[in-house]
Amino acid sequence: MKVIVIGMGRLGVPYLTALAELGHDVLGVDINPETLEELRAGRCPFDEPGVTDYIAKHTAGGRLSFTDSYDEAVAHGEVFFLAVPTPQCEGAMSMDLRAVEDALVSIARRLTRDAVLIGKSTVPVGAGARLAALAAAEAPEGVRLRVGWSPDFLREALSMETTLHPARLVLGSSDADRAVVEGVIRRVWGGWLEAGVELLSTDFVTADLTKAASNAFLSTKMSFANLVDDICQAAGADFGTVSRAMALDPRIGSFGLTAGLGWGGSCLGKDIRAFADRAADLGESAAAEFLSTVDATNTRRRMLAVEHAAVVLPGGLDGAVVAVWGASFKPFVGDISDSPALDVALRMRRAGADVRVHDPSVNDLVRRRHPDLTVVDAPAEALLGAGVLVVATDWPRYTALDPASLVDSTTRTVIDARRCLDPNRWRAAGWDHQRLGAFRHHTAPEA
Repeated sequence: MKVIVIGMGRLGVPYLTALAELGHDVLGVDINPETLEELRAGRCPFDEPGVTDYIAKHTAGGRLSFTDSYDEAVAHGEVFFLAVPTPQCEGAMSMDLRAVEDALVSIARRLTRDAVLIGKSTVPVGAGARLAALAAAEAPEGVRLRVGWSPDFLREALSMETTLHPARLVLGSSDADRAVVEGVIRRVWGGWLEAGVELLSTDFVTADLTKAASNAFLSTKMSFANLVDDICQAAGADFGTVSRAMALDPRIGSFGLTAGLGWGGSCLGKDIRAFADRAADLGESAAAEFLSTVDATNTRRRMLAVEHAAVVLPGGLDGAVVAVWGASFKPFVGDISDSPALDVALRMRRAGADVRVHDPSVNDLVRRRHPDLTVVDAPAEALLGAGVLVVATDWPRYTALDPASLVDSTTRTVIDARRCLDPNRWRAAGWDHQRLGAFRHHTAPEA
C-alpha cells in the first residue's frame, strides 16, 4: 500500500521504516531540511541503534522517499500516520498539541478523495476524539476523512526491535468509522497480525488511556524500586538481593526494578504529568496525587545525587570541580530529553561547581545547548582536577573501563548513581566506590 508518515522524529522514523519492512511504499513528511537531507542519503537523523541500516536498505530499494510538501503527501496515498511531537507545555503539566493540530488541518484541507488517518502521537486522555472531529471538519465538502488513534509503545535504544515486533496493537476510533478504519489498518498491519500480534480495537478514550496507563505503570515501578532502595539503605538491607527476589516473582518481573538516578526521556515524564493533570480535571484527586508522587519520587533522585556530591566534597559544590560520566538519558541513544544525568550536571553547575561532562553520544549536542558545562572527549579527561566522579548514565563504555587505568587521576571517590560499576573492582583499584545516597546512612558497603 501507499502510506504516508508525518513527522520524522524518534517515533516517525522507526515507524516509517517498519512499514517499509512490511512491504509498503512509504513517504515520510518533515519540514526540517537537515532531517530530510539525512534521510534521503539513507541515514537516520539521530543516534539510534540499527535504524540507519533499515533506512539505507529501503531508500535504495525504493520503498522509502521523503518530502516537505503536504501536497505531495496527499497525492501519494490514502493512509496517513501522524507521528509529530507532543511536548509538555511550558509552565504546565498538559501536552502541547499544536503540532498535531497543524498537521491534521494541513492534510485534511488538501484532500480530494476519502482517506484514513491514524494518530501515533501521544495525546492526553480524551483528546483523540476531539482531534478526529477537528480533522473531519476541516476536510472539503464531499470528502470523508476517517480518523483513528493508535498509541505507540516504542522504546528508545530498542526502537527498531519494539517497532518491528510490537507486543500489541491498539486502535481507537468512533463507532461510525470503526469498520472502515479497522479494515484499512488490518491491511497495513497485515504482516504483524499474521505473526500473531493481538489487535485491540476500541474507542478513542480507551486507546488514549492504554498509553497513559502503561507509561504511568512503568514510571511507578521504577520509582517504587528507588523508594525500596531508600528503605534498604536506612535499614541496612541489600537492595540487590531484594530486587532479584522480587523480579523472580512472575507477577512482578525484572524490568524497571533497578535503583539509581531514575527515568527520563521525552515520554515518561510528560506523559505521567499529563495523566495526572487529566485525572485532576476528572475530579480523581487521589489518582492525580498518586501520579504526581511517582513523578516527584523520580525527580528527588536527581537532587539526591547533587546532595551526595556536596557531602563528598570537603568544601561543598561551590568552587569544586566535578566529573560527570553520561549526559544522555539512557545508553545507546543520542537524546538528552529530560535526561537525569544532564539535569544533575546542570544542578551542580548552578550550585557553583565546574562540571566536566563526558558522554559517548551527545557531547556535541551538550556543547551547543549548555556552554556553561565543560564537555570533554574522553572519560579520563573529565577527571582532571575533579574532587568526585558521578557516573550518571550506564553506558557500557564506563562499565567496561578498567579503574586501574585511571591511576593518574586525583579523583578517588566515585558516586555510582546507576549501580552499573563493579564495586569490588573499583575498590581494589584504590577508589572509594559509593552507591547513590549511601552518605545518608551508616551502612556497610554494598558488595
